[in-house]
Amino acid sequence: MPKRKLNGPLKLLVYLLGKKTEVTVMKIHDETGIHYKTIYTAIDVLKRAGFIVENYDPGPPLRRLIKLTEKGRKAAEAAKTILELAGEM
Repeated sequence: MPKRKLNGPLKLLVYLLGKKTEVTVMKIHDETGIHYKTIYTAIDVLKRAGFIVENYDPGPPLRRLIKLTEKGRKAAEAAKTILELAGEM
């Protein structure tokens, strides 16, 4: 799998590992610098895998709220190790 396809979901998992509450896509972007398109793609991949849950704050404005599941927390620990070994952290 190409590096760019792997990094988005892994980095998002590791970022969420440090959060105790739900976070918005804007906050993820602001704190990580990950491009919005990469974030949305990673959200879709991680949601299908059962690693994150997504809720919506009706606003206005409408906001996506993201947090790890317990399964996602385990995956995030592994992702952190992978990124560390790859020299990406």
